[in-house]
Amino acid sequence: MKKTLILVILVAILLFLTSNPAFHQEQHEVVVTNVQVPLRVFEGERFVPDLNMADFEVFEDGKPQDITALYLTRNGQIERMDATRDYMPMVDRQFYFVFQVMEYNPKMTEAIEYFFDHVYQPGDDLVIQTPVKNYSLPAEKARTIPKETLIKDLKTIIRKDANVGAMEYKNLLKDLRRIVRSIASAQTGMPSGMADMDSSGSVGVQSLEFLLPRYRDTLGRMEELRLIDEKWILRFASQLKRIEEQKTVYFFYEREFRPEIQASLLGQIQMQYHDDYNIIGQIQDLFQAYHRELTLDVDRLSRAFSDAAVLLNFFFIDNKPASVSGVYMREQSEDVYMVFSQVAEATGGVVDKSRNPAAAFKSTSKLTEYSYLLYYSPREYVRDGNFRTIEIKIKDKDYRITHRKGYYAN
Repeated sequence: MKKTLILVILVAILLFLTSNPAFHQEQHEVVVTNVQVPLRVFEGERFVPDLNMADFEVFEDGKPQDITALYLTRNGQIERMDATRDYMPMVDRQFYFVFQVMEYNPKMTEAIEYFFDHVYQPGDDLVIQTPVKNYSLPAEKARTIPKETLIKDLKTIIRKDANVGAMEYKNLLKDLRRIVRSIASAQTGMPSGMADMDSSGSVGVQSLEFLLPRYRDTLGRMEELRLIDEKWILRFASQLKRIEEQKTVYFFYEREFRPEIQASLLGQIQMQYHDDYNIIGQIQDLFQAYHRELTLDVDRLSRAFSDAAVLLNFFFIDNKPASVSGVYMREQSEDVYMVFSQVAEATGGVVDKSRNPAAAFKSTSKLTEYSYLLYYSPREYVRDGNFRTIEIKIKDKDYRITHRKGYYAN
């Protein structure tokens, strides 16, 4: 009788636990998953193609992990496999060219031509994002168009969109230069050629009261055009994560300069109009406008692109500023360079600062011909939404390794 009663109680407890939602939640938090890490191993500038699973060590959040598979790929094809089980990875490739530029550079289209001659393979997908719109070239469509026609059409698109997209920015830049010259004229008494003088033909405080806010407003409009939207970037990373193909992004960003009134000229104005609170207040407003706070969260962006398992290469087009009398052209892209350099590094990508984007692309494309795909199953994987850091080493070798730095356990 007692044994029967004990058995009934145990069955009741088991039924309660298995039907309790909290119990189910706890069961599903700990699951088995497989993490794929695209990586490249270099000795100097030479890719090392003869490594096996036994040569690697993988650490997640500092804890060693068991490697279950290693694939060597070349141009989207598996050349060799060393695995305890075959994951049959998707090795088709999808390429993205992103142009954040305000001036057409023939070297950008030269990079496109090199891409089709030396990188692109049948089966690859291509997406190009210009300042105007996005263009998609699926592999199926590319097979029906001669390569020469593709290159010609894409070069035309990039040239046209770079010029159209930059038109408003360039017009604002011209306005700023004219305004600055007029401000200099208003201070020195030498006409600038603009209609910023009063009816008597003289220049002075009335012109400054008009020109200084006009300069600030024009500067603000130009800043809005160059502002990089973090939400858009995060959406882009999220879209990339949903793609199973091997993803490579080439991000071309043009160095930015902001026309400023020379400090010596502002000093003269402050001294001359030190009793005019309106003029002094407008100059102080200008100093506030010159200060652009970094609005991009570098850690959030780095983790998002790393989580998406995308290889992001950042090409910073290092143009020289135009020489304009009375205008100081201040570097205005150090923050963007710093952010995307770190994002590229977090994905295992390349950062190149050059005036020749074609040469930078050629150099980088050679480094992406080969890659490894490494798989491991995290021990006691918990789906808690936290970011897991990945570290990969080669046993007893001082090789350079590039790979994504982690993923979100979702």
